[in-house]
Amino acid sequence: MQITANTIRSYLDEQAKHITHYVVAQSYYRPYHKLPKDIEQMKLNLGKDLRHASNCFSKELYGNGARRKPQLYQPLFIPTLEGTKNTSNPLLTLHYNIYLGNLPKILTTEDIKELWRYCWVEKAHQKDDIYITEPLANTQSHLLHYGTKETQIGNLSCWDFENTRIPFNALNAD
Repeated sequence: MQITANTIRSYLDEQAKHITHYVVAQSYYRPYHKLPKDIEQMKLNLGKDLRHASNCFSKELYGNGARRKPQLYQPLFIPTLEGTKNTSNPLLTLHYNIYLGNLPKILTTEDIKELWRYCWVEKAHQKDDIYITEPLANTQSHLLHYGTKETQIGNLSCWDFENTRIPFNALNAD
């Protein structure tokens, strides 16, 4: 099967009903006038930082259950990386667009932002520049497509598949 921008977007569209929050998390990595090999190293390092932050986030949400029973007690976590292709703007940083779901219903958006900030800034040592929102019915499709806009310029690796978690058991329990 050939992966295309439409393949990625179709898959994300299938998960849309489970997505309850959308996060933009900026990093300290700047691709401005960097060589491709340097940007690849930045992507690798940032992917490790994201994995650390997402593991911390899962543990904060669900305790040790997130590690013992990940198909029940981990959040839906679909990250896309943006900024690897625009190396001409000195102000831009690499950043993640993250789609979240399977979160405890008792948490408010502000609670989730506080937990994510703790994991992203304090634990993964990344930039304290975070935006989080609940997608409204009329913005859900726009947010899904926004996070994958780099696929339109040929960057099919913007979806960070290695850090994606979809707890199918929990999502199918409803």
